[in-house]
Amino acid sequence: MTSSPLHLDLPLPPPSDTTGHYIRLLTFSDGRWSLEVAPLASTQYKALSYVWGDSSNPLTIQCNGVQLQVTRNLYWALQHLSVEFVNERLWIDAICIDQNEAAPEKGQQLDLMGEIYTQAEEVLIWLTESFLPDNANLCFQACKSYAVKWRQKELAMRFLAALTMTVVTMDENTNLNRIHNAATAAALREDTSFTDDIVVGLLQILRHPYWSRVWVIQEMTLASRSRILTSKCTLDWDDFKIFILTMEQCLPWFLRGMGPNFRALDETTRLQRDNQPRVFYSLSHLLVQFRWSCAKNNRDKVYGLIGLLRPDERRFFMDDLPGPKYAVSTAQCYTHIAFKILQQSQDLRLLVQCSSPSFIKRDDDLPSWVPNWQYDSECLPRPRWDLTEGNPYNRTGDVRPALYNAYNASGDSECPPPQLRDNSILILYGMIAGKITAVCRPMEIHHLFVGHRTPRGVLKLTARASQADTFQRLNNGIIRSVLSTRTGLLMLAITYFENCLRKGAAMGILLEYADLALSDGTWLGDRSETNPLYAMFETLMKGPRGVEMVDSLFTDYPNETFIVEAIAQFHTQARSIRWNPFLRLLRLVGPFYYYPSAYHLLLGINFFGMGKVPHYLLCWIGLQTAAIVFTNFVLESTIASYLVTAVGGYLLNSKLSYVLGMPYRLDTVLATPLDQALARLDDGRLALVPHDTKVDDDVALLAGGRSPFVVRREYCNRFRLVGDCYVDGIMQGEAWREWKVSEMEFM
Repeated sequence: MTSSPLHLDLPLPPPSDTTGHYIRLLTFSDGRWSLEVAPLASTQYKALSYVWGDSSNPLTIQCNGVQLQVTRNLYWALQHLSVEFVNERLWIDAICIDQNEAAPEKGQQLDLMGEIYTQAEEVLIWLTESFLPDNANLCFQACKSYAVKWRQKELAMRFLAALTMTVVTMDENTNLNRIHNAATAAALREDTSFTDDIVVGLLQILRHPYWSRVWVIQEMTLASRSRILTSKCTLDWDDFKIFILTMEQCLPWFLRGMGPNFRALDETTRLQRDNQPRVFYSLSHLLVQFRWSCAKNNRDKVYGLIGLLRPDERRFFMDDLPGPKYAVSTAQCYTHIAFKILQQSQDLRLLVQCSSPSFIKRDDDLPSWVPNWQYDSECLPRPRWDLTEGNPYNRTGDVRPALYNAYNASGDSECPPPQLRDNSILILYGMIAGKITAVCRPMEIHHLFVGHRTPRGVLKLTARASQADTFQRLNNGIIRSVLSTRTGLLMLAITYFENCLRKGAAMGILLEYADLALSDGTWLGDRSETNPLYAMFETLMKGPRGVEMVDSLFTDYPNETFIVEAIAQFHTQARSIRWNPFLRLLRLVGPFYYYPSAYHLLLGINFFGMGKVPHYLLCWIGLQTAAIVFTNFVLESTIASYLVTAVGGYLLNSKLSYVLGMPYRLDTVLATPLDQALARLDDGRLALVPHDTKVDDDVALLAGGRSPFVVRREYCNRFRLVGDCYVDGIMQGEAWREWKVSEMEFM
């Protein structure tokens, strides 16, 4: 892209000691747009935050008498701004910055983005109309009325807490969470705004492409005040944030499963505005928190977060970048940033991010030790039939770094200062702890449970619900809602059989894991349990600490007998599979090898109902249908819903929850090792390894690293990093030997 005459006629003066940096500002006055240069520090203006959208079919505006092409999204935003913000100074990046990437101005102005949004008196969030629900105005009104009640209750709870001194012994975050939970429960008891239609509409707003943009993070975090704009209505961001906070408290698993990381965005903006002085974050933390955000330019996955760092950190990361910002390649940018993070922290936790999901092809231009930040939420596979598994990587995003901190595989060793050779080879120190001799198939995203994108009658904001509670609502609500529509029964059948296929495939892999664990030579260590399945399940859950953390996400109350219960359920499944005549017939006559989908479908049906589902599911559907046809109140009556569900559950021999995927222990185990596989080392130890691990790969312990890593030897002491892993029995330094440590080069 070349510089436009508009920007060539309005060059930006160099910064001065008296006025500081300069920016361009846009104004609509006397029926036309005009652009001017103004000092950043002493000028009042509003900044626009929006989605650029498709640039292949632009529209034209007149500015300073010069024709300028803009995207359609920006064009319609300008139409609205020309009516509502006459004579107001506006900063809009696509117009106020020369977009010529070869010119130095773009990089210089992007360096000021953090300051530009901090100095703005208000940030205007423009949501494109085409992605909004028809009842967007009613949705915004519901958020406004609920926010008023919530603030009243929150103020009352703060006063009550201070008066009774009931939370003084808690830390500040615990106090705040307890107050927010109490305020939410009290406000929801009085507020009736969130009807089914409103909640479905708000979920559509949450799926707007705007929220997935990486630039949104600093634009909203640094703003002193933000307001959401559409062509018909407005909503203060703080009011909308209260709805997000309520979703996080009431339905955390649903909100965390959406594409954008709303929980991280809410936390970032809340801490930024509620605390003084300003809160700063480490770049590695931000890159992990928002790795699923979207950017048209892959380098912006890094540049879009730099503005949230302290000024000295910004200089540390960007001053010695090998060339102008947008002149360096994506691989050069990511490699430079990764080495700078390792150099600054002298901590190897960044290497945990080097293993990409199984549906992402590794970028050959990137060194193996450099995380690939290019993929985003738009890369997630889309299930058939308008079903969705959401974004499971956001759901468990907090577990992986926390588990890393719980390990100490390299003992008390410290990470020496990392070195970089030839701009791409990382020098670390470590030892080889074992070799992979067997590896099974990995669990992947298409093995996870799927549901309806916007199930009506299920997502009621009434009280906090764990994942188990959410699935109970799915059991009670989805069938009633889908059967009340003309195509509901068909969608129910599609959802059921799709999940049977997925669970069956996952169960087939779990049976492979069990065969590996039960084979001769599996290392059991000094644990009291001599059943190899115990070692297998503990490895799949990444140890006792992993069991505790993951189970708390699913149920809110970790169970000390989790693995014992999982083994018991596995034995029940194995017995039912052994005596299932259809599965035995498939294995006997051979179609299993040629038509694995048929085998997986039967395996999934067996998994959900121990073989009883095909008969009793029809009975249960019949009961639900009869209740809907002959009574109207069943759709609203909780008592009637529970009555019908109880009868159906009795007919299914207490296995009703399996029909729609209630997260029993075995479900939790199947969902935990996402993009990982069970493997065995040459000494018999079981390990949970990255999905692309191969036989003869090595397991390395790196000085200063808390977890082992799978590495692939190229030659001599030169390796490629495959990813982090969990190895039974060596996670607390049992295998670390200082005298074995040597230099290791990673390509």
